[in-house]
This record gives sequence, structure tokens and C-alpha cells, in this order.
Amino acid sequence: MPGGLFEADTSFPDLSTKKTTEEKLKAVQDYLYMLLETLRWTLRNLEPGNFNDADMAPYIGDQVINNFTFNQQFQEEFETIIADTVITNTLITNELYSEYGEIADLVVDELRTDYKRVLYYNSTPKVYDTLDYIHIHDEEIEFITESVKYVGGVAQTEQFHHGDRYFWWYDQAHTQITSTHNTGDPVIVFQYDKLVKGHIHFEEVNGTKIPTIVLGAGVGDPSDPDKGKGFIRKNTDSFDMWLEGTQDNGIFIGTYTDIVGLRKTTAIDFSNWDNGSFSETVDGSITAQYAVTFDANDRPVKITDGAGHETVVTW
Repeated sequence: MPGGLFEADTSFPDLSTKKTTEEKLKAVQDYLYMLLETLRWTLRNLEPGNFNDADMAPYIGDQVINNFTFNQQFQEEFETIIADTVITNTLITNELYSEYGEIADLVVDELRTDYKRVLYYNSTPKVYDTLDYIHIHDEEIEFITESVKYVGGVAQTEQFHHGDRYFWWYDQAHTQITSTHNTGDPVIVFQYDKLVKGHIHFEEVNGTKIPTIVLGAGVGDPSDPDKGKGFIRKNTDSFDMWLEGTQDNGIFIGTYTDIVGLRKTTAIDFSNWDNGSFSETVDGSITAQYAVTFDANDRPVKITDGAGHETVVTW
């Protein structure tokens, strides 16, 4: 065993003193065994509340990290471990960042893209733009827009947090954040009013979980929160798209195609028929004008709508 935590980095065997390949290989094997045992000891002891005080004594200094005190050398080593190491199946750091990098086989229970809330408040000057982001959680994808909250014309602020997990600046330059310990320097962001503009989720239909797309934030009817939202769903034997409301207008495609909510005629005005025109009024008091063409016997032979579309009439 090496005498200190970092001795394995400086004790690689000098192979120049070995004469045969077998001697060199034996020296490397011995070193690898020593390195393995060092890593095992380190990983067993490098856990909050379980540090070996006697072995850690040489590294005690005046830097505080996660309620432990280390000298500068150990601080640098420990920061590397926090960023890169998984210990006993527990990821030490609570946040994962990758710039122009690839992350393979990533499994998470929640994913947010609202990192800009930290950038907006801490930029110079501050950015008061709306915040658009995606939130994936509980088998649901939400598309969200948030606007800065004002009270009396003053933008409201709060400490950055996810649930009951609060974040602190890890360094004085404000380049990294942490939620593993209180550094005394909270990460401050704007408060926002949240508006969910769409989401994709599983919905149970006749005992089957079916992905459903919901678009829009609705009309704000407390008695029907979904009123005014658009729905798209592929059922087992149909494809449906509708606007939630009193009539649930939409297109429902199955064995037959049903279009619900088409405007219906409420009035037809033939008072100007002899002059070659008539009008039709449909739901919503929308009126359309039509031109009529007659033959020599004063029979209508062609009807032309306002867009120029012609309908031939044969007698």
C-alpha cells in the first residue's frame, strides 16, 4: 500500500533497472495491484461522514468543501473527483453539463432546458426576456413559456432551486453552481409566471395508454381547464384531432371520417335572383355572395362564388 493518497501517482516503477521482460512485467503487475488497493481504500473512505481522520490529517488546510477542510492540493483533486467520479453507484455532483460533447446511455428521472434563467439574471445587463424551455418528467413532455414576475413595477427575484433543492455559487468567479453544500453565495434568478403552452403525455383510453398531444394553454375557464386546447391522438382504430370546448369540434378519422362543427346555413337570400345573384348566410353571421348565369330560357346554368369557383348546372 502507498503511504499517502496520491503516492500512487508518483511511485510508478523505474523499468530501466529491470533486465528482462519478465522482471519489467512483474514490476508493472505489482504496481497495478498497489494502485487497485489504493483506489479501493480511497473509494471506501471518500464519503461524507466517513473520512479517516488520521490518514486525512496531512491534507487538512484552510479550504472548506462540503463541510470538510482541505489544503489547496487536495481541493483541486477533490473538485476533479466531484466532476468526474461515480462512487458506490452515487454521482457526487447533482448537475451534469456537456458543451459540444456526447453523453451516451443517459438515464434520468427529470430533464429541464431552463438553464437560461441563471444566465439572464447574472448577465450584464440583466436580460428580462421570456424564458422558453422544455421540461420532461413523469412520462410527460411540457413546452413552457415563463415571463418575469413584477410587483409594483419591480422584477421579483429568488434563489435558484428545483423543488427543495437550492443552488449556490461554487466559486467566486460565478462560473459553477452546486446544490451539495451551502457556500454562502446563493444563485439568484428572476421569479417567473409559468404558462404551459403544450405537452405530450400518456392518456388511458378504454384501458390502453395512448400518447396524446395537447397544444395551447386554453382559455382560462376554471370549470373546464382544457377548454380551448387542441388535442391530437392516435387511438387503436382511429385518428382524432379536435378543439376542446362545448362541441369538441374536430376531425375524427376511423371507418368513416367525421368533421364536427362545420358551419351550417342559416339563411338564403334570393331577392336579387333576377339580377343574377343570391347570398347565403352561415353560422357566425358570415355571408357569401354568388353570381348566377342563365341560358336563353332563363334557366341557371352556372353559379360562381366569390373566389371565382364555378359550379355548372345542367338541365
